[in-house]
Amino acid sequence: MMYDNLLNISEAAKLLGVSPSTLRRLEKNGYIEEYGLKVIYTPGGQRRYMTDEIQQLFSNQGFSGQIGFGEKPALLIRDLTIAFTDPHSQLSINVENQIEATKQLVEAAQEHHIPIIFSQTIYQSDHKVSRLWCTKFPSLQILDPQSTWTNLHPELSGYSYDIINPTVYITDIHNEEVNTFLKEKDVDTLILAGATTSGSIRATAVDALQSGYRVMIPKEAVGDRNQSLQNSTLLDLNARYADVISLDKLLKNMKT
Repeated sequence: MMYDNLLNISEAAKLLGVSPSTLRRLEKNGYIEEYGLKVIYTPGGQRRYMTDEIQQLFSNQGFSGQIGFGEKPALLIRDLTIAFTDPHSQLSINVENQIEATKQLVEAAQEHHIPIIFSQTIYQSDHKVSRLWCTKFPSLQILDPQSTWTNLHPELSGYSYDIINPTVYITDIHNEEVNTFLKEKDVDTLILAGATTSGSIRATAVDALQSGYRVMIPKEAVGDRNQSLQNSTLLDLNARYADVISLDKLLKNMKT
């Protein structure tokens, strides 16, 4: 639906740092002059805002600068497993082209000798962090390491990965093996793919930036449980922590 690619009033207000009531108050004749935003109404009368316009507003206010590619990238794929891609799973994202986009990234990485890490969220009842996260997010209990839910998506299982990282942590940077590997390879740029955009992808992007990595997110290769959440998270990630770019642009950078 056409309204899936727009932000609702709560999402737009949160990104702009104001209240929804403020946006309503400032609106005149379907336009918010102070922010340069057009207001779109759904057939049910709900307000929607264009992601591109808020992105431009961020740029004008000094957000959304480009980090740019470094010299030694690595590809980090998170949770493109059965649990996050099977529509019958309670953890499933809105699957569109993420698998195909990730396959292109993997093949390009292999061609250009770029390291690849595949991380799988697992649940371990004897691990304090895993139990704590599961208290907040009970659906994670299905991610038993021995279950088929944690298996790689069939279209990604035939590739060779430098590291397959079963992890109880939200962020991939919180792993000694991964960190040691990245340092040994002198990696300065992390390309993130997988799920969920508002969860582990976002957390890893923030941690990676704080650890000194340039973070690149090809928007076609990440996913979340609904398009509205996906749009608002990508907008915020691009404004603060990463370069959110097209798959085509990312693939071109991998070749240079």
